[in-house]
Amino acid sequence: MKVLDWDDFVASSDLAPLSVTIGVFDGVHRGHQKLIETVLSKRPAMRCAVITFRENPKKLLHPHTFRGNIFTLDQKIEAFSAADLDACVLIDFSRNFGKLSGAEFISLLARAGVKFVCVGSNFRCGHKMDTNAQTLVDLCGALGIEARIVESVLQSGHPVSSSRIRNDVLEGRLAEAAEMLGKPHVVGIAGSERAGGGFPALVPVADAVLPPEGRYIVGLSPDVGLSPDVGFDSETAGTRVASARIGGGRIILDGLDPGSVGRVAIINVVSQE
Repeated sequence: MKVLDWDDFVASSDLAPLSVTIGVFDGVHRGHQKLIETVLSKRPAMRCAVITFRENPKKLLHPHTFRGNIFTLDQKIEAFSAADLDACVLIDFSRNFGKLSGAEFISLLARAGVKFVCVGSNFRCGHKMDTNAQTLVDLCGALGIEARIVESVLQSGHPVSSSRIRNDVLEGRLAEAAEMLGKPHVVGIAGSERAGGGFPALVPVADAVLPPEGRYIVGLSPDVGLSPDVGFDSETAGTRVASARIGGGRIILDGLDPGSVGRVAIINVVSQE
């Protein structure tokens, strides 16, 4: 899978004709997976890509209410690659980029050779969110681009969304979050240190979403990450199950030397403090 910067993407039509979906894709949850499946349905007539952001735009636009990321950029790219997409286009969101109207953004997609776009029903883009999903369909039609609105995947009668998953993790509803993600919530690890009592503590990447302070069962994985099908038992190659306390933005292991850990799956809650 090619990973391209937005500027390089719009300056060339090398991937044309192209089928794309657009969004933040935090968590690459079941709703996002449905969008990707729709994009891939255009093969072999078109190449297939996702257009996303290097950093969550909410962090820049609404820093005081930004509640963190479910996935790191590396996790997103790995998920896109595993889905067998041809390309991932990364937008470096800035105030200037945010001034583009929806119509201007879609005209740049046309210039890059995009011939099919699918988005969720709650999609919005452009300066001051001037373009919703139906407007996007109309604008694309005027430029000869086929566009489709994909209905939301429902869980417990409500649309699966990154916001719901983020809230569930932050409030300790890990089973509900896992249902929407299609696997347990996995946190990227930046490093390790020693906590009080000398226990090893894993330091999550910046802006990682963590559940409330308490004790949890976690799965430790090396840098290669975790497959969606990992059962998190001690027999799974490269994955170890451990008891841990989450607090102070750290994952403190119960005396276990973590070794080389790139990701931690927070599987289940034992008790919350």
